[in-house]
Amino acid sequence: MSEAERLAHLEARVEALSATLKTVLSTLVLRGVLTKPAVEEILREAETMVQSEPDAVDEVDSVRTDMPKIIRSAMGPEPDEDDHDH
Repeated sequence: MSEAERLAHLEARVEALSATLKTVLSTLVLRGVLTKPAVEEILREAETMVQSEPDAVDEVDSVRTDMPKIIRSAMGPEPDEDDHDH
């Protein structure tokens, strides 16, 4: 495997792990297992653990940034204010 292929493989794995983490955390929030403040605490702890690696800190921050969109998407379509079910 070439160095470029190895790097692409690692980047793909990081992306897959990030997507999985975002999905798991969002699901746990939606099911009431975790609260949003609990998720924030988890992310702060993760940032502390990887603080010496700026790219890792950026990845943790991307989880924080993407969580509201993922939770909103998992909840289904937003209610239509004009639809009064009658």
